[in-house]
This record gives sequence, structure tokens and C-alpha cells, in this order.
Amino acid sequence: MTDRSLSGQRDLLSAIGLSLLAGLLTLISPSIVGTESSALALQSLQHWMTGAPDRFEALHVHWLWLPRVIAFITGDAFAALAIFRVILVGLTTYLFLRMAERHFDTKRAMIGAAMLVLNVTVLYWSHTFGSQLLTLFMAVWLLYLLSSAEPRNHKIAALLFGLSLSIGFWPFVLLVAMMTVGLNFHHTTYTPRAKQTYVLFGLMLIGAASYLLLEIFYFGTAHLWEALNPKFNIPREINLIAQGLVITVFTINALLFSKLGRRKGGLAKDFQSAFVICGMYALVNVFSREDILMDMMVLLPCVVLVALDKFENIRRFATIYLVLNLGLFLLLPAFTTDPEIASAKMQRVHSVDAVSGSYYLANDLFSYQDLREQHAGLEEARQLLRGVRLDSTLILLTPGTDYWFDAGTLAAEFPATDFGWFYGYPINTVRINGMKDTAWIHPLPARPYTAALFDKSYARTFIDSLLPPGVSLKESERFQYIDTRANAFGRRALLDQMIHMEYQGFHH
Repeated sequence: MTDRSLSGQRDLLSAIGLSLLAGLLTLISPSIVGTESSALALQSLQHWMTGAPDRFEALHVHWLWLPRVIAFITGDAFAALAIFRVILVGLTTYLFLRMAERHFDTKRAMIGAAMLVLNVTVLYWSHTFGSQLLTLFMAVWLLYLLSSAEPRNHKIAALLFGLSLSIGFWPFVLLVAMMTVGLNFHHTTYTPRAKQTYVLFGLMLIGAASYLLLEIFYFGTAHLWEALNPKFNIPREINLIAQGLVITVFTINALLFSKLGRRKGGLAKDFQSAFVICGMYALVNVFSREDILMDMMVLLPCVVLVALDKFENIRRFATIYLVLNLGLFLLLPAFTTDPEIASAKMQRVHSVDAVSGSYYLANDLFSYQDLREQHAGLEEARQLLRGVRLDSTLILLTPGTDYWFDAGTLAAEFPATDFGWFYGYPINTVRINGMKDTAWIHPLPARPYTAALFDKSYARTFIDSLLPPGVSLKESERFQYIDTRANAFGRRALLDQMIHMEYQGFHH
């Protein structure tokens, strides 16, 4: 066996070992259900296991089938998603490493893989089941295929890009940046007049069409409009400029740009279009909802690759980078966000200035502290809810609980129960289990009882004093559970007060 083949085997084993280690990092506690797409993934997988498909399952059928297969073997949705996450992060690391080896030596490529995996945002999301990990995986996979000299790989990339619509509309838009990088890599082949260019665009359309056709095949047309309409999920009325700053600053890491323009040539010119697309996307959406901005993670592998190309002393730079990101993840924030930040002004127990300051200081710094706090809050909610009968009960939540969980998170924990996130826009509207809206919060025949789970300070200030005697109250360190099932007057008072508070907050 030649020295070259031995060296190649060692490199392969090193790549596999590093990828396996990256995957195992996701199992470090606390591993949380999380909110938004993270909670809906678990809830949807549980529904699929019992044969009751839902909207989230229909929208994400192209990737949700793999954890479904794992769930069939394990019999546990949470364990299946945890295993799937290990595979996803491991494959992302492996593909990035092999792609980087096409441009750099093995040591530099491994340093780049470490920079990718230990980025503060990736560290945070790798402990949840958020769809952002899928977006990052698809971005790396596309770059791996498009950086190849084999035209067949470019065609596969075009098909995969079309299929990425199953991750979400906005991730699909952002992944356009990866396709532009591929076209830049092979700009002499894929010219505006070349036949190969039109073949790629045709394959992209075929990939997108196959996603829609497969969805119709499995679920009919019930959820088709939701898949095509990016505005179906109405944004909440929350100013998320801090979220945009975190994604654009800490994910991109401003240090990476300090030398990007100092040397001419190199990889930077191939990634310029991606930087422009993602930069404009961030500016347009900086005041929008957090799940739109979080998919900016697609830019991270691009920036890491350019940094590997630009920095001659990559070890020194990587050391600074890793210390910064690990420090952000492990040490910040050292304080707890005020849970009432999402509440309307009239609903806040504390002063507006204090709440605003807490928001900008802590709410959007992804960190291990956030993971621990969400895990602790969710565990308290579990303990409160395990001791009560939950059948035929609609449990109402307010925006103040969003720091720990949303309706989808609790619905994933208690799949036989309905949880309603009451955001009062329009007045009286509740999002059931994080997936669908009802017209009114008045009790429906399927849910004749109403209970509530509030931030404790909020409940004591705005709710408790208006409830008639006999209403059951249970408390933990963070929350209060109000049970009105045996008290029709208590239920009415609870509903009326929630409507009143939302009305006051909305109109003032």
C-alpha cells in the first residue's frame, strides 16, 4: 500500500471521527424541545406515529420521513429526533470537511469544520429540533456538490435545491445564494447562453414540483396553499431588531470580514453574490419575525470557507474565533430575560424601560444559559400539568410564557391536550397547539373546559383578583396554573379578563 493511500485512509478516518464527535455534541444536556419549528417537529412526528397527519407534517414531508423511520424502530418521537439530529450534524460536518479539502490541506479543512460546528448559533440550535439545522445541512450539501468538477453532482444539487422547498419558503429563498456560488465556481461552463445552465434551472423546477406532487399524493390538496404562501403564518407584533443583530453579527462573526478584502482573488470572488443576497435579506427582514432571520445560518459555511482562504495564520485566527464563540455560548447571558417582553404594554407588570432593557440585553443571545432556562421552565410546566386531568380542556397561554415554551411545545409534551397561545390579534383569536387558529376563544363543543398557564407575576397582578372563590390555583417558581373546569363563572371571568387585557394592549 502506497504512502498516498495510507494518508488518504487516515484523512478519511479523521473526517469520520470529527463528524461523529460533532454529532455527539448535540446530546450534551440540556437537550430541549424548544419552540416554533422545533416543538412542531416533535408534535408532528407524534401525530404521524398515531396515523393523524397535520399541517407541519404535510409541509415537511421530504425530510420528516427519516425521523419517522427511526421512530418506528425506537417507538419514541423524542429519541428519534435526537438520533436524527446526531446524524444531521454529523453529516453536515463531514460534507463541509470533504468540501474544504478540495481547496485546502486536511489540517486547515478540519479547523474550518471546527469553526462551523462550534459557532455560537450552531451550538444553540444543535440542542433543539429546529429546522434551522436542516437549512444549514442543505447549504453545506449544495456547496459540496457544486464545488465538485463532476457535472452530474451539479444536477443532483439542482434537484436538491428544488426539494429544499420542503424545509420552508424562506430557507428556499436563502439557498438561492448557494446556487449562485456554484454558478460562480463554474462560470465558464454555466454561461447565460449555455444549454447546461437551462438544464440546471429545469432540474430546480422539477425538484420543487416533485415536492408539491409528493405532498398532494400523501395528503391531498388540504395544505397546498399553505405550502405555496409564505405569508400564511402571520408574524407576531414583536420588534425583533435585536434578533437580526445577533444573527448578522454573531453568526457571521464580524471578525471574519476584517481581512476579506485585503487580498485579491481567491474564493471571496465566488462568494460575493451569496454575501450580497444574504446581506440584503437580513436588511429587509431585520424588523421581522425571528424564524425568518434564523435561517441566515446558510451564510456561515460560506464565510468560514472564505476565512480559511484569506487568513494565512489560520490557527491564530481560529483560536480567537473559537474563544469568542464558546465564550458567548457558555458565559452569556449571565442574567434572565424578563418573560413579559412579548406582552402588550398594558399587560406588563414591570416598567417598560426595564422590560425593554432586558430584551436588548438578553433575549436574543443564543447560549447555554438560554437552554438551561428553557429546560427548567418546561420541566416546571410538566410538573404542574401532570397532576391534573387534561382531557377536553383548552389550556390558554399568553406571550409571557414564550421565553420557556409556546403552545406547540406543550402540545408535543402532552399530545392528547389542546394548548392555545392567546395573542389577541385579532381580538379573541387563539392559535391551537401552535398550528392553527380558531375564530374565538369561547369554549367549543370539543373543548368545554378552560384552564390557563401564566407567568406567575402576570397572573397575580391581572388575573387572580378577578377570579371568584373556588377556582383552583397551583404555582411553581415561574408559573401559575388556573383550573376553571369545575367553575363556570371562573372560566367566564378568565376569558373576559384575557380579552380585556389584549384589547387594552392592542388599542393603547
